Amino acid sequence: MKNILLLSNKVFHYRVPIYNYFRQAFLKEGYDFRVLTNEFQDGFEHQADFECIVEQPSFAKYKSIVLEHNPSAVIFFMHLKDWIMWPMIHWLKRKHTPVIYWNHGVNLQDPENIYKNILYRYLHNLSDAIVLYSPNETKYIKPENRYKISIGYNTLNFDAFPSIGKTKEGLKKELNIPFKKVILFPARINPARKLDLLLEAFLDIDEPDVGLIIVGSGCLSNEQESIIKQTPGILYLGRVADQVKFNKLVKLSDVVTIPGKSGLAINQAFFWGVPYVTTNVRQSPEIWYLIDGYNGFLADVNHKYDYKEKLEKILKDDDLRAKMAKNASLTVREKASIHGMFSGFYKAVRFVNRQSEKLKK
Repeated sequence: MKNILLLSNKVFHYRVPIYNYFRQAFLKEGYDFRVLTNEFQDGFEHQADFECIVEQPSFAKYKSIVLEHNPSAVIFFMHLKDWIMWPMIHWLKRKHTPVIYWNHGVNLQDPENIYKNILYRYLHNLSDAIVLYSPNETKYIKPENRYKISIGYNTLNFDAFPSIGKTKEGLKKELNIPFKKVILFPARINPARKLDLLLEAFLDIDEPDVGLIIVGSGCLSNEQESIIKQTPGILYLGRVADQVKFNKLVKLSDVVTIPGKSGLAINQAFFWGVPYVTTNVRQSPEIWYLIDGYNGFLADVNHKYDYKEKLEKILKDDDLRAKMAKNASLTVREKASIHGMFSGFYKAVRFVNRQSEKLKK
């Protein structure tokens, strides 16, 4: 059986079910799938059904692991700052082991950085295949390297999500949520998430019995903490590591919003049929799933009241919210399945293996 080795930096909790799926899907295609990482995310229970080798970065050690497993392709999932990637990728090229680079193309929060882009494009040139998160990132790959691209539509393994049969009202009763309508902010608190914009909008929303639930680790500013303490309609829960409870909070919500950089929160909201609202800041690739006016809103961050007005519109218009909720669920089924994500990786593996076979001949 052929082997696939994924070299990763920290494995976050939501990636574990994804790699569990990859393991089984690759096995069906005649490949064994392993992950080599330096650590798992703390504070979560990780039920890994794939073989995971946890080692601190060491060229000698990582080299010996590669030699032991003799992979037919190595997938890199690392940042520029992960130093181990640089000697490993060059050694693998000399060894004629196909290299697949899984990335955004460039740093999407700093896409015009000349110096970083030189390094990114050097990696694109070195790689035998490139897996992007969505079609939006294709523009960051030079035309001469685009033949290497496959799209591993970034998503979550919804097959591993808990089954939650209760209605929104039943979940509110179970979790003691007193609000008629709920806005959920599910993200680590940092400036890129723009919690300030949400708090400002919430204080100005003219809709009775609406509550805001904030879920996420990170540090609140003094002003944010003051607003939360002084506003009865805001519940701050901090980090919720219990994934069943977290998914219940998403399901019971009427709208999920992170005004700034959003990420996979879009996928999670859509899975539970909840519309999403954000702004047109430099977003993560998952913004590809959000269609303005169809399954949520993409507000203009430069228009002072646009975000607040669109958030309020969803809350006030029950018919619109129901329509967007239905469209959100449809988006997940049609565009954000875990099989669709795997297909992009399998396409890349087959591509580099075909290229490798041609070179041997």
